[in-house]
Amino acid sequence: MKLIEFIPRKAILPALKSRDKKGAIQELVQTARKAFEGEKFTAAEIVDGIVQREKKGSTGLGDGVGIPHEKLEGIKGVIGAFGRAASGIEWNSVDGAPVDLIFLILAPPSKSEAYLQALQKVTSALRRPNFLKFLRAAKTSKEIEDIFREVEEVAPV
Repeated sequence: MKLIEFIPRKAILPALKSRDKKGAIQELVQTARKAFEGEKFTAAEIVDGIVQREKKGSTGLGDGVGIPHEKLEGIKGVIGAFGRAASGIEWNSVDGAPVDLIFLILAPPSKSEAYLQALQKVTSALRRPNFLKFLRAAKTSKEIEDIFREVEEVAPV
């Protein structure tokens, strides 16, 4: 599984409009829904599920990165979205810093293996030198998609 398989260009938002966590999650869920037209789900239920999950433990990993994720019925495969928040969003991250790079990952409970692979793909990419710097410097969804492609081509760490 590659990043661009579950976060295609249509699911990339180089400039999130939302300034809070719930709004950003909502924006990303709606973007994922549009990008994966074959998937039929209610965005509000997913947003509520993710917000409830966030109350149990923040998905703010530090270094300005958040990975809200949820398993839920009603979707067929692993889908995702990526968004960038220019000013950063309070996320209750482990390092206390705001989040500006957000990777959303959704999957049905029946696809646990693929769900874990998607999470692993994102966390593996985060460990690459300059990956975060390049994502923050990219101006368009095409540039971000290219960064996702390039990180897959680099030899594993």
